Parts: sequence; C-alpha cells; structure tokens
Amino acid sequence: MNLPTLTNWRTWEPNPIVVKELRQAVRSWAVTGMLLLFITVLFIVTLGYLLGQSFHINPSQALGREVFQFFLPVLSLVAFVFIPVYVGGRLTAERQEGNVDMLYITTLSAARIIRGKLACGIYLQVLFFSACAPFMVFTNLLRGIDLPTVFVLLTMAFLLGIVALQAAIFLACLPASKGLKLVVGLPAGGLMVGSVGMMSALANGLMREGIGSQLGSMTFWWPVLASLFFGGLLFGFMHLAAIALVSPASANRALVLRGYVTGTWLVTLIALVAWAVNVAHIWPIAAWSSVSMGVLIAALLIGVSEGDVVSTRIRRTIPTSGAKRALAFFFYSGSAGGLAWAFVMAVLTVLIGLILLDGRLFGWLTHTWGGRGGPSTIGFSSELSEFLSGGVSFFLYTLAYCLYGLFIHRRFQAHRSPFFAGLCSIALPALWAIVPNLVLFFLNKLSWDGLQERQLGNIFNLFALKDRSFVGDHLFCALAMVAVGLVLNLPWFLAQRRAFVPLVREAQPIIPPPQP
Repeated sequence: MNLPTLTNWRTWEPNPIVVKELRQAVRSWAVTGMLLLFITVLFIVTLGYLLGQSFHINPSQALGREVFQFFLPVLSLVAFVFIPVYVGGRLTAERQEGNVDMLYITTLSAARIIRGKLACGIYLQVLFFSACAPFMVFTNLLRGIDLPTVFVLLTMAFLLGIVALQAAIFLACLPASKGLKLVVGLPAGGLMVGSVGMMSALANGLMREGIGSQLGSMTFWWPVLASLFFGGLLFGFMHLAAIALVSPASANRALVLRGYVTGTWLVTLIALVAWAVNVAHIWPIAAWSSVSMGVLIAALLIGVSEGDVVSTRIRRTIPTSGAKRALAFFFYSGSAGGLAWAFVMAVLTVLIGLILLDGRLFGWLTHTWGGRGGPSTIGFSSELSEFLSGGVSFFLYTLAYCLYGLFIHRRFQAHRSPFFAGLCSIALPALWAIVPNLVLFFLNKLSWDGLQERQLGNIFNLFALKDRSFVGDHLFCALAMVAVGLVLNLPWFLAQRRAFVPLVREAQPIIPPPQP
C-alpha cells in the first residue's frame, strides 16, 4: 500500500488488491472453514490432554511442552502449506489467459499487485497466529516450557511462513501452462510439507537446549542473525522476480533483478569473507563460490530466453553517454546482455575464489583482522581445486549449450518465441547424455563402469566420474565448445550491441498558423 506522508495523507488509500483479496477471503468458505477447524482442533486437543492428565496419579511436569509440540506442527501446516497454496492458487487462476481479471485490465503497477497479494497472505498469517497465540501461551501454565521459548518459536514459524508465501507467489507468476506449473508445484508442495517436519525437529532441539537461558548469549544470536540475513536476501529475490514476471514484456524487467543479484553477490562476499576470517577456515568462501556459480548457471538459462528485440519503452531509458550505455547493456533486458552479464559475473567469481582460496591472501586477512596466524590447512587443497574446476566446467558447458540453443533458434526457428532457445539449451545436453548411452544399451555394452568413464561433452558425467583427474579434460572440452559457440553467435552479438542505442525522436517541423 502507499504509505501516507505529511503531504498526501488526505488522499491516501489502501492497496486495492488487498481490499479485493480480503473481501473474497471473507466470502470464501475455504478460509473461514479452515479457521474454525483450526480453532476446534486446538481446543479439542487441549481438552483431551487435560482430561488425560486427570486420570494420572502423578501429573506430568512437562505437559505444556507436550501440548506445544502438537500445536506447533498444526500451526506450521497452516502457515507453510494452506495459506501459500490458497494465495498462490488464486494468483495462478488470475494468470490464465482466459480469465480476464485485474491482472489484465488494471492500471496498477506490477509491484503494487504483488505487494497486495503478499499483504493479503500476511494478514491471513496474522489471523491464524492470533487465533493460535492464546493456546500457545496457555501451555506455559501447564509447565515444561517458558514464555521466551514460545514467543521465539512462534516468531520463527511466522517468518518462515512469510518466506513460503512469497515462494508460492513466485511460482504462481511463472509463465507456464497448468501442466508445467503442476510439475513445478508438486516438488514445491512436498518441500513445504517437509518444512513442517523441519520446524518441529528444530523446535524440539531448541526446547531441549532451553532458549530462555540463551537469549543473552551471542552463540544464540549469531545463527539467528545469519538466518535472518540470508532469508531476507532470498525473500527479496523472489519478490523482485515475481514483480518482473508479472510486468509486461516491453518493460525493462531484468534491470532491477540483475542489480539486486549483483548487490547480493557483493554483500554476501563481504559477509562470508568476514565469517571465514572469524572462524579461520575457508569453507564459507567455498560455499559462496559454489552458490554463486549455481545462481549464474540459472541466469544463463533465463538470459537466453529473453529475446533480441529491444522495445521502444526500453530504448527511451538507454543512457546517451557511452560509458553509461556500455554498463547498461549488461543490466538491461535482452539475451545478449543477459549472457554477457552472467559470463562477467562468473569470471569475477572464479577470480575472487582463486585469490582467496589460494591461502596467502586469506592467511594475511586472518592474521591482520583476526589477530591470529592462519592455520596450515587454509591452502587451496586438491579437493577444493577439483570442486572449483568442476563448477567452472559445469558453467562453461551450460554457456556452450545456451549459445548453441540460441543459434538454433535464430537460424532455424526464428518465428518461435525466445523461450524456445531456453528449451533447446536444456534439451541439447540431455540428448548428448542420453543418445550415446542409448546406443551402447542396444549394443549391449552399457554398464555402470562405462557411465563412470570419461564422456566429454556430457554435462552430467561431471558428477559420475570415477577418476576425478578427468575433470580437467572436461574443462578443456567445455572451453572448446564455448569458443565454437562464440564464433557462431559473434555476428549476432555485435549486431545486438550496435542496436543498443537510445531512442532519438525526430523533430517535427513547426507549421506556422495560417495568416488571418
């Protein structure tokens, strides 16, 4: 919603999407029925536990903890599954082409639409948590659990529920058919249900350790702050990605998202280097390198599907300065800029990883900032070298297949949507991995040992190699494939770079008014 200020408070109004969604939620028996069922279950379970204790001679001193351990999974099931499925399902229905709803006829911005959907889901979360809070606090009177533990676990469940809600909104915004969304949604639904068990296991561990006694210790707050930091970054990415997916195709959808990923890349680098220096070990840097490469591999598949046409709406915002225009080329929407941005970011990731994992610079940082001598195990070991070279090989293979898919789309299927290039980029490595092994199968020469042998060009063979010394051969093969792909697409890339110019409006001739 638009927040009121001293100048516009008279004209302030809530987000229309929130009003619309809450009105339909009130009229829906799904939300009302679930809320009544939820309260009924909590009441019956509480009553059953109390009646059960009345038949025992020695009442349980941990009755409150036992009741709380039942309440929390029920609340988590509603927060992690029901509300995200309800909000995401409604958004999926509105995204269908045959449903002429507010997403297609409104003048509201994409950001305001997504914020409205999110605000409605958060309101439903608050509604269910408010109904459950009295039962949760009542468990403190039954002994076995303290109030700080109750409030901390409720806060954790609420924040995780908001992340699950945003994930459901992001999946609902994907430009896919009902069948494909079902294929993507089933694993996501399984992950949401699994997170209920994860929350229960985490709560049991924290209750055994005693949260109330740890609130004054940084051993408790450091993991909490780290979880909030990385969870907030993930939430922000899914929120901006959902806004970009809802935005029209002519908008510059990639600008904010690539800027956010670049800023996140830099912030996480600084945070994890400080963490690695604090613990005097390189594993946070290795984790940062692997996660960054995974995100950039996904960025390649997304970038190759963006298309070549630079809309008039985007050309109006292209800077006229040469240096600014060169920088904007990497961040604006378009396949050429997306592939170039991902490649540059990957090169920087590899260089920074090599410099830090080499050990000498990291040892100096550990000695200077940490006030201790660097341990002897911080060098760039063979395991880390193999891990990094495997990640680089995987990225280069993905880049090569994206370039080939782009070439096939432009040369043979130019009339199809740009999404076809992304499908080709996924289908080509799958075919290269399946067809040769299928031939060996029909020749009765396929074996597990054969699958573990070196198969150059097979991107999946990187994870099945028995002799890890062959990873270097995959690296050189991937470089050669990228070189061929660059040669095939170089004229197209140069043409895209030349076409990235601002829109120049021709001056209309001034026609003098007729003489009286």
